Amino acid sequence: MSSEWPSGSNRIFISYARDDAQDLAVSLRDDLAAAGHDVWLDLAEIAAGASWAKDIEEAIENCDLVLVLLSHGSYVSEVCRSEQLRAIRKEKRIIPVLVQADADRPLHMENMNYVDFSALDDYNVRFQDLIGYITTGYLPHHAYPVDADVGTGAPPMFPPPKVRHTPATGLKRDTRAFRRYLEDLREEPWLGERHWWTYALFYYADVQRIAEILTEGVLFAPGRIRADDDDLTKSGRRRVGLWDKYVRLNFRPRTPDLYGLEGILPENERMYGHVGVPVYLLFDLEAVITTGDARFSNGDIIQTGKTYKSAVAFRDLPFDLIYHDAPFSRIERDEILNARRAQVIVPGALGLEHLRHIWCRSAAEYETLRYLLPDKAWHRWGDRITARTDYDLFNRRRLFVQTVELTPEGAHFTFNPCHDPDHDECGPFLFEATITAADGTERNIDLGEFVPDDSLAIDLTTLPKMNGYSIKLFVDNALAYYGRLHPA
Repeated sequence: MSSEWPSGSNRIFISYARDDAQDLAVSLRDDLAAAGHDVWLDLAEIAAGASWAKDIEEAIENCDLVLVLLSHGSYVSEVCRSEQLRAIRKEKRIIPVLVQADADRPLHMENMNYVDFSALDDYNVRFQDLIGYITTGYLPHHAYPVDADVGTGAPPMFPPPKVRHTPATGLKRDTRAFRRYLEDLREEPWLGERHWWTYALFYYADVQRIAEILTEGVLFAPGRIRADDDDLTKSGRRRVGLWDKYVRLNFRPRTPDLYGLEGILPENERMYGHVGVPVYLLFDLEAVITTGDARFSNGDIIQTGKTYKSAVAFRDLPFDLIYHDAPFSRIERDEILNARRAQVIVPGALGLEHLRHIWCRSAAEYETLRYLLPDKAWHRWGDRITARTDYDLFNRRRLFVQTVELTPEGAHFTFNPCHDPDHDECGPFLFEATITAADGTERNIDLGEFVPDDSLAIDLTTLPKMNGYSIKLFVDNALAYYGRLHPA
């Protein structure tokens, strides 16, 4: 057996269990090869040994993409799990493939979007979805298993196993105590379905800013991306303050600040920090908070002006209030809202080595992020991006694009409507679209000002016929969607 690849630009490694996924693995190998891809598949019926393991390691090292076949057999196979974890550690692009509908997934694969090959009659359709996903990074809505975008009792989401890095600043001396306190916290029965929050730190920004972060490979503090002086900029941004010199990460999703900032607002209603299309970056809490220069607050850092560093202070944080997620009385309001604003801060900038998940609000906004990312950044981060809605991370109070269907004849949008149509923040909005043909010809379409209902259709039959196009939808001059119809 050899780990050498045939010539070609798309090198695909298939990880599978022989007991119950070999037939599908062989079919995928043959069809992917026929489609022009180079595929490495281990069919040797030999015992695992030094040479065999080295061949596997080298094949994963040299591949561009790993197809992980999720089956009953792979779930219990130490070899399959080792291949999966090596691919994650080597930061390979990973596409999971579901072999049986009821096959379980390892925790480190839990958040990834996967293609469902469990129905043999749908093989040809799913294979075309897979080819498109490999080529464009876009997975059609119908290709998702049902629990990927509607709540159907999917198991709790845990982050993948941590790869512990030691940054230049080193780890805190009391790192072991931090880890022990986190383990104790995660056992608290009052957390319920929120127990997975204790693994993550949450950072949110508008989709265009998130695309910049993923492209740059680093998250800068706000003060690093605004004017260096203390004056207001021409765009009316506020002054750079002390805490703007730090990257600030939240202990929880749906913070009190995001409640007022999330969703598309009329242009004259937008305040500083508005996030029309919010996306979360989820960092490994333990890995970040134990770095030497990380500190944390007990409540709203702007109000208290105080931060802490020790494991003892961390143990004493009111996590029952920080993670509180139920109605509260007027008497409790200030205490709970202040606790929900607790943050972890890192000076200057934060690398992305501890970034575990990238979470979008809808399938349409997933597409928007995908096409805002350069191909290199997409291949680096694409398998960590999800748009699952069975975990309630967003407020969903205002207008945003849920799904989009693109055809040569037109585009059909479905919206999450604003929940208070009598309020000024629900419109009317000015809708505009920019269509760019494959040859670069650009056309702007003024759709008018109105309060949208559940859907919007854009007729493209009046334009010259296009073999593929890209489309951007703007609502009151803010980007709400970006997608592409690829040439036939």
